[in-house]
Amino acid sequence: MILDFKHGLIVSCQAEETEPLYGSEIMQKMAVAAIQGGAKGIRANTPQDIKAIRQITDLPIIGIFKDRRPDYEAYITITCEEIDEVINAGADIVAIDSIYRSRPEPLEKLYRHCREKYPHIKILADISSVEDVKKILTLKPDYISTTLSGYTAQTCDRSKPDIHLIREITELTDIPVIAEGNYFYPEQVRMAILNGAYAVVVGGAISRPQQTTARFVKHISDLPSSDITAVGVDLGGTWTRSVLTDMYGNILKSYRQETPKNAASVLACIEKCIEKVIDGKTTAIGIASAGRIDFKNGKVLYASDNLPGWTGTEVKKEIEKVFKIRTVVDNDANMAAYMQWFKEKDGCILYITVGTGIGSGIVVNGKVMRGVTGSAGEIGHIVYPLSSNSCTCGKKGCIETVLSGRYLSENLSDINNPINEKDQRILSEYCKTFAWLVDTLKNTIDFDAVYIGGVLPRYGSFMLESIRREFEKINLRNPGDIIKYSTVGEEAGSVGAALCSLFIDE
Repeated sequence: MILDFKHGLIVSCQAEETEPLYGSEIMQKMAVAAIQGGAKGIRANTPQDIKAIRQITDLPIIGIFKDRRPDYEAYITITCEEIDEVINAGADIVAIDSIYRSRPEPLEKLYRHCREKYPHIKILADISSVEDVKKILTLKPDYISTTLSGYTAQTCDRSKPDIHLIREITELTDIPVIAEGNYFYPEQVRMAILNGAYAVVVGGAISRPQQTTARFVKHISDLPSSDITAVGVDLGGTWTRSVLTDMYGNILKSYRQETPKNAASVLACIEKCIEKVIDGKTTAIGIASAGRIDFKNGKVLYASDNLPGWTGTEVKKEIEKVFKIRTVVDNDANMAAYMQWFKEKDGCILYITVGTGIGSGIVVNGKVMRGVTGSAGEIGHIVYPLSSNSCTCGKKGCIETVLSGRYLSENLSDINNPINEKDQRILSEYCKTFAWLVDTLKNTIDFDAVYIGGVLPRYGSFMLESIRREFEKINLRNPGDIIKYSTVGEEAGSVGAALCSLFIDE
């Protein structure tokens, strides 16, 4: 027969004896459902299941015989007898565990047996790595499958699914590569094919409903049957604030205390702030910290001298050790931006906070943009062509050197009532520069709205309207009213942290 499944989906219809859908009749029906859904082939285990599925389809069947023996590492079709049984049951392709590891019969013998006795049958080599492929090229399998990537000691740390392995193999050989192993989502299947896969096998995500159910349950298993609450902590240079919120961001309790000046004391301060508001229903803890944060690991990659010794602190690890509750750690501007997005529900927002420096967060459809190293949103360090001022980061001309709250306090003669001619001139230039920054970012991010927090709202509508007018002079396509003052207040970081801990997956 012609094996026509290029760029198609192959469904693995398998069930172990201990699983609820075990049985050839059930696997036959599973195959029927897969075929109705558009599958171009079936992968099946045991002669009994293969025979039952062959009765209802002419599509290609990849046959295997899983045989786990305590004395051997290899377990997928590992004897000549198993090859005979799989092929005689109706398989068009026989999949063989093709890793050089302990087995009852040599790999070369299995390939030779299949080639000599069944010249019309194709051989698929199940492998785990590109090193495995290099070792079997002389055996000339008809197909290579990534089935075992992630299931051997050497590959347990590889990404799942191992899409990169597809590209590695296609650069090594012209033998068609079938992607298999931990494919759960349609976009992963598409990416596999676009990275060179001849076809993709999906198994448990389709044919093991208990696994699918478990994936869904995992994402809600930490949520109590009672009311859901979360704790948020905002670590600032002066104050550390904590709140207990419900899942809508309503504050139920709050607390604050002065931030100490060394890392060990800061951790103790955070723990105390959590203890002051936490309740028995708290599901998660979110911590907003200044600095650059490794979001995945909850570690501070860099913090300024405002928090001495804070760089390198593994905040997530330490807080989870104490409270035994899932903890999320992120940059404070990101957390405040998320709070603003949560309140307004704009599709894409830019949040700018003006304080000692310039911080910002970017949220697109509820997803915080962090970048490769957590540095996304470091807009304060965009170089402004008309400035040569030295910045604390070591660069010259950073935009925050002419837009920060510090700049205003150092240059205005009366920061609370800037009405003299000099102050008016400074504010006019300030608004022009701020409009330039917003225009630059609008053309980069194309946000729906930009929200300005920190000290700027204290200057009232005059400042906002001036920035809007200057923006409209240089950006002819967008109205100035996309620039707004933030409406989330001083609790933005702590409430945003609490909400992030509930709504954002790690």
